Amino acid sequence: MEKKLDELLRHALTPEEQPDFRLNREILNQAKEMRYMKRKTMKRLPAAAVVAALVLGAGSLTAFAAWKYLTPENVAQEMNDSQLAEAFLSEEAVLVNETQSYGGYDVTLLGIISGENLSKYRHSDGMTDKTHNDRTYAVVAIARSDGAPVVQEEAEFFVSPLIGGYNPAHYNAASMHGGYTEMVEEGILYRLVECDTVEILADHDLYLCISDGNFYNVQAYCYDRETGAISRNAEYEGLNALFDLRLDAEGADPAKAAEYMADIWTEDTGISEDKLNIGLDETFAVETTTGNEMGAQAAEYALQFVGNPYAWGGDSLTEGADSSGFTRGVYAHFEISLPHSSREQRQQGYEVEGLEDALPGDLIFYETPAHVAVYIGDGKIVHALSVAGEICVSEADFDEIAMIRRVWEGE
Repeated sequence: MEKKLDELLRHALTPEEQPDFRLNREILNQAKEMRYMKRKTMKRLPAAAVVAALVLGAGSLTAFAAWKYLTPENVAQEMNDSQLAEAFLSEEAVLVNETQSYGGYDVTLLGIISGENLSKYRHSDGMTDKTHNDRTYAVVAIARSDGAPVVQEEAEFFVSPLIGGYNPAHYNAASMHGGYTEMVEEGILYRLVECDTVEILADHDLYLCISDGNFYNVQAYCYDRETGAISRNAEYEGLNALFDLRLDAEGADPAKAAEYMADIWTEDTGISEDKLNIGLDETFAVETTTGNEMGAQAAEYALQFVGNPYAWGGDSLTEGADSSGFTRGVYAHFEISLPHSSREQRQQGYEVEGLEDALPGDLIFYETPAHVAVYIGDGKIVHALSVAGEICVSEADFDEIAMIRRVWEGE
């Protein structure tokens, strides 16, 4: 079996031509069979194939990934989705097997497929119970570069398609009814991600990002608002892989795509996009009232950081902060200590009845997702907003308010 596999790999690594669909499938099925036999030799390529890979350089990454990792259909099967596994065996599936290494991780995009009713599991959103049947599925493998096993409980990754011409902070898996399942085998984390189909946007530049953290990381990637291009931030020190998704442009449906993208925020998230990032009139001023001097000062102080970057997990008012890191940093200036957690900040101070009773400096909390902002008066807030990628001013009712708290003494 190993001899035959060596021969197949040598053919696959020949630079003059690409292996056809059947040859790719035979290679992967041979590797799959050896993996499930649990033979010790399956953990590495036979010597002849390793030499061939070294000689051929980057062109060998596809075959190496196909040998080292489970195949997309293997992963789907392990996720108890035999229907999706069969779909990944079809010629409609795109087997990529490209590996990128950043931030101490080797991440591999194994394969991707789009279509209707590919999975036996149906996705419905929790707000409308609407079922989404036309989906894109991608399988990725994430391994530690140092060979240490990935610990699933400690690993936090964000995997999402991104669309050229659309701000990735707004348009990503989180807003495209995305979800995922994952597992760890032999120290490698496999994630099966899904979202609404991106095939209708195949006439755009399409990408798949894999970064550290639970949300889209605006520090990890660059978005050119003029050209619509999305790229890695080369100065980012963490994980920020970015794969090109080369889908068949014939699958594009511009009319359907335009309608879908127009509705993605207003209808599906319940968030009013036109209230997210607004400008302040030059005459705007934070109102100071008796007993609210500190709150007004906090609101004024917070406003000076508008335009500075959002950073998940950050608490720097100049270099990057998330929502609770921002409010924590603002009040630290006034020697008021707040935890770096929006949910824990809800326990600070005392509750204010409603927005009509709110004063500048109050903390405004939201549920979906957990979020906190500083009220500045006149129905407006300042906050570190992930979808804007920066600290910005918004209308306080851009989303449903869950709670208002006052964290300084005095009423």
